[in-house]
Amino acid sequence: MLPSLPVELVREIVACILVSPPDNVFYEPSRHPKPDWSLISSFSVASKAYRALALEAWFRALFMKSPAHFSFIQHNLPEIRNSWTRKLYCLTTYHRYIVDESQWKASSWDLTGFRRLLAIRLDCRSLVVTSPSGAYRFPFRNIPNSVTELELRGLRWPSPFVFETLADTFPELRILRLSQHRVWCGLCHACTTVRFAEPAPSNIVYNEGLGLPIHYARMLSTLQQLHTVSIAMSYSEGTSIHLNPDDPSKDLWSGECDACVGLMYVDVAFREDYMARKRGTHLAEPSKEFKQLYIKPPALKIVIWTFHRLDVDDGWDDEETDEESDDEGATLSARLCTQGHPG
Repeated sequence: MLPSLPVELVREIVACILVSPPDNVFYEPSRHPKPDWSLISSFSVASKAYRALALEAWFRALFMKSPAHFSFIQHNLPEIRNSWTRKLYCLTTYHRYIVDESQWKASSWDLTGFRRLLAIRLDCRSLVVTSPSGAYRFPFRNIPNSVTELELRGLRWPSPFVFETLADTFPELRILRLSQHRVWCGLCHACTTVRFAEPAPSNIVYNEGLGLPIHYARMLSTLQQLHTVSIAMSYSEGTSIHLNPDDPSKDLWSGECDACVGLMYVDVAFREDYMARKRGTHLAEPSKEFKQLYIKPPALKIVIWTFHRLDVDDGWDDEETDEESDDEGATLSARLCTQGHPG
């Protein structure tokens, strides 16, 4: 009879078997990268000790489609909350607007007891809900301070107000990953699709805390430990934004739409001043409309943009109501262009 392996070694072997394959950041929401249970199903029935190790490794990443499932977990496998889970995948299915507090609680995840939770991934087109006061809210309650990594996928309207709420909801955040079809344009104050003239770069890497849309950076500047932001975007062909594939960071593109660049960058003085403000300074006396300067989160080191050409067959609906765009842009202009945020 072969001698049994040390428990620590068996735990490491199982963990290696369950290593997730590289995740495609452009996948639509509802897909998760967990491997198939069949990889360890035979191992899990070999003995009670091995089954315990298998369950511990399997639930290190927990995929949930409904907050109601937490009740089942607590009654049947409390170890999932208490010690096993490190990363939580959540899929939201509710509508955008929830005006009742009880409805919000029923549709949000209560993370009480997740003592070792480190990361959350949230997949949904209707990512946030509104309270009776109209404020954005994330569908989580009692978030442990151990959560330092957040991934958001499928956010259809990523306005700066979402990131303001994000900073308030996840104050210990260190890593933020986004995968979306739209981004905020700091010139027209609207969420727009990305359009590049070909050849377009596959990625842009910014160092020293630069590279976010100005309004995103300002909203996230209260996060004292945020050091990495990655943004995966789809794009289609445009005419005005020409990025050098060999040095795409040179132009400091950070979400500006094709229409605004084509209209406003012909004014050389404006373009130079706008570029300076995206570095945190300005060359001329800023106008009332465009006085915001880039305020980086204090610990931010790197911003990574990754791009994927959007094909017709991808099936993404590019339509969005003008009403939401107008409301967001007008509200943001009123708040940021006259008062500034923060500081």
